[in-house]
Amino acid sequence: MTTTPSPVDENSAAPHHTRRRLILVAILILVLLALALTPPLLSVERFRHRIAASMSQSIGRPVHVDKVSFHLLPMPGITLENLVVSEDPAFGNEPVIRANEVEATLRISSLWRHQIEISTIRFKVDENGSGASLNIVRNAQGRWNLQDIFTQAAHANTAPTDQRKAGPAPRFPYIEATGARVNLKLGNEKMPFSLTDADFALWLPEPQQWHIRLLAHPARTDTNATDTGEVRLEGTLGRASTLAAVPLNLTLSWAHAQMGETTRLLTGDDQGWRGTLEAGATLIGQVGAARLTTNLHVTELRRADFVPANPLDVSTHCTAAANIALLTLTEATCAIPTGAAQPIVVSAPAVDLQQPRKAAATIALNQMPLNWALAWARLFTQRVPPDTEATGTLDGQLVWTDGVGSVTSAWEGQLHSTFVSATANGHEYHQTAKPLISDWAGSISFFAPSPQQPTIHFQFSTSQPGAKQPFVFGGNFVSDHLGSLLLSATATPAQIATIGNAIWPPLGTQAIDTLKIPSTEPIPVDLKCSFPPAEGQHYCESTRTPNPEKPTKPHHKR
Repeated sequence: MTTTPSPVDENSAAPHHTRRRLILVAILILVLLALALTPPLLSVERFRHRIAASMSQSIGRPVHVDKVSFHLLPMPGITLENLVVSEDPAFGNEPVIRANEVEATLRISSLWRHQIEISTIRFKVDENGSGASLNIVRNAQGRWNLQDIFTQAAHANTAPTDQRKAGPAPRFPYIEATGARVNLKLGNEKMPFSLTDADFALWLPEPQQWHIRLLAHPARTDTNATDTGEVRLEGTLGRASTLAAVPLNLTLSWAHAQMGETTRLLTGDDQGWRGTLEAGATLIGQVGAARLTTNLHVTELRRADFVPANPLDVSTHCTAAANIALLTLTEATCAIPTGAAQPIVVSAPAVDLQQPRKAAATIALNQMPLNWALAWARLFTQRVPPDTEATGTLDGQLVWTDGVGSVTSAWEGQLHSTFVSATANGHEYHQTAKPLISDWAGSISFFAPSPQQPTIHFQFSTSQPGAKQPFVFGGNFVSDHLGSLLLSATATPAQIATIGNAIWPPLGTQAIDTLKIPSTEPIPVDLKCSFPPAEGQHYCESTRTPNPEKPTKPHHKR
């Protein structure tokens, strides 16, 4: 038989449920107040030395902490103030890591198992805007200060960071830093290069593999370089018994870097280039034996002095075998496309990245279009007419010579050019019925007495039918102006004008105006065209005065 509750019973149950809700709300409020008020009352300062000692044992470096505090909200954890990880004396006296504020978040589930497991370690920016700093050092013996820390961490038995359930091994924490700074020291010299405003993350996605992510801005301490772009690094590092054996797969990019500030970053001074740099690189293999591939692209490349009609876009693809531990490259090769079937190839059998200028490098030119070289010339001077085109190719090899003492470092080599003609607006300057084809052979050198005065010296010669001596063409190219052009030959004025027009149309025109000789016989001529540093009028003069008149034959008596 079913009993129907009376109205009195229903009315008495309602206040009972209301009381239970009020009790639960009151308990919740008390818990929240306890969470908010307990940390200041619960002192963990007495554990400060124990925490520092435990960290020191884990990384193999002395650790100092000024203050330790405990918090429950938003997640249970501890905050370390003024954390300093001291350096091994073999690498110097500056700390490896210095951080004003570090927050370690605990895994709540580990507390129920009477264990302490950290889920996240966060290096924070303090109230003054200062983040953590990391000093990477390679001493004179070739050892890195982080390699012992890294190999010690590799031997630690840890589970993946995202493992859902706890196991016998503690899970590796998620380590991150914001607004950090990374400094570099090689031997006894602290390098001026650094990474600033760095955001860093490290975690263990697989039992034998770390994942690393870095976003930073490159900087130089001895100059105020801005607009240096953004550096991104992401990839994986594996566990190994030695640093050289660590497997790696890293991708690096450098984006939005302005060329003027990039040269200031790399050399300490603005080298007068403008444009935007985008670069990328991959490292695959092991720290001691990796394959390096890089791609570099510069858009709107020009000199700072003026804006040419057509700035250049330049690309480079490079490969090498890299030993990151020793900072060396072997079998380094770079290809620079020129629009021809074969690119310019720059190669070096071995490169010490600490002394790159001592590498035995070569540049191989294989049918490089002269019009491509003319496009480069327009970046340095406004005297090359924008509608002038050069038809022909250039072959040869240049070798890098590192200067010692009073000897200036330079690229030097022998080149061979098959030159057809120079034209403007579709019309050839010279007055031959068909294009002139000349084979030129000679030498060229590029050197820089100072960063502000890059200099090119060249000299080529060619033989022409009917000329008694080879034509010799040379010149000096200094910074942003042509110092002088020289043309020497024993030939007819028409031949001299033709060669001059083919090399550079104004040179042929000036040759006719300067010589003014209506001779059809070969004559010896040294023609020099000079160019003032400013964009003034160039002028040519004959340094050898020819005599076009034929000598009178002596009259002999019979």
